[in-house]
Amino acid sequence: MREGASAVKKPDAEDLLKRYKETGDADLRNELVLKYSYIAKTVAHQMRGIVSNYADVEDIVNQGILTLIDCIERFEPDKEVKFESYAFMRIRGAVIDFVRKQDWRPRRVRKTAKEVAAAYDELSNTLMREPTDKEISDFLNISEDELARHYSEFSRAMVVSFESMLETASQEESMPSLVNDQGQPEQSYFRKELKDQLVTAIDELSERERLVVSLYYYENLKLAEISKVLGVSESRVCQIHSKALGRLKDKIDLYLKG
Repeated sequence: MREGASAVKKPDAEDLLKRYKETGDADLRNELVLKYSYIAKTVAHQMRGIVSNYADVEDIVNQGILTLIDCIERFEPDKEVKFESYAFMRIRGAVIDFVRKQDWRPRRVRKTAKEVAAAYDELSNTLMREPTDKEISDFLNISEDELARHYSEFSRAMVVSFESMLETASQEESMPSLVNDQGQPEQSYFRKELKDQLVTAIDELSERERLVVSLYYYENLKLAEISKVLGVSESRVCQIHSKALGRLKDKIDLYLKG
């Protein structure tokens, strides 16, 4: 008898999933988790730039595995949706929610940003011109150094996820693709789609917003340096920058949530 002729063919993941749905056998579920664990690892790797400020990648993988188990429980094979696509969507959404729960800064930063924006608007209406940073700081009864720190915080809060997502999307060739059990790359599709989303979102920005984004990210200029290039105050550059990143981040968040 030839070697392997009597070997039993191993069931594929779809067969295992179908059998688990029929039997609810815990061993089958554990086997499915092992087979599909690459999805949680791929998502964690793809989103490593977003999560690095809040949690270890290992923590994100664990979060992904928990979501994967829930996906196995909730998945309905009769709905003609690939389990892999369903799980990728759910796990990405879970990672975004997890990151937001870890982030205590934006609530305080958003409150301060609104106060600075309100001061800017009121002074603009009163003075009939763009207020200087000193006038804004005097209006808020804070020092110019403190106002500068606020500007820096606004920018950092806005780019916490966006800057890393932009870097990840630009690494189209250099970032290694993770593969599933069949050796098929799953990540390259999502990376290309993410890059396409970014390109579209940047094209939709106003001309001045695109210029600020270009000077900040590609020319590596600071907000104060950009204000000199544009001939406007640093507070105005911060507003343009925050507005541009807000639009880009909203677009990418929608994509990442599926």
